[in-house]
Amino acid sequence: MEVEQQRDKIIEQLEALNKKIARQLSIKHIFTMGVIYGVGFFVGSAILATIVLGILGPIFGNVSWVKDSYDTGVTILKGEPK
Repeated sequence: MEVEQQRDKIIEQLEALNKKIARQLSIKHIFTMGVIYGVGFFVGSAILATIVLGILGPIFGNVSWVKDSYDTGVTILKGEPK
């Protein structure tokens, strides 16, 4: 009797696993997870880049060609003649 109950539980769990695997292998699920991971990667990269540039910004600001390019951009945005 106990062996039959264990066998029935194992069969139920295997059927549940088969349903989960079938769902995970569906095109809709794969596409949705790809979009979610893609958006997460994009947002995480943007946050990380913001932190890194915030920390290293003053160092890059002292580089001559960066400073010249920044000043040129400010001049263009303000509409002032060169």
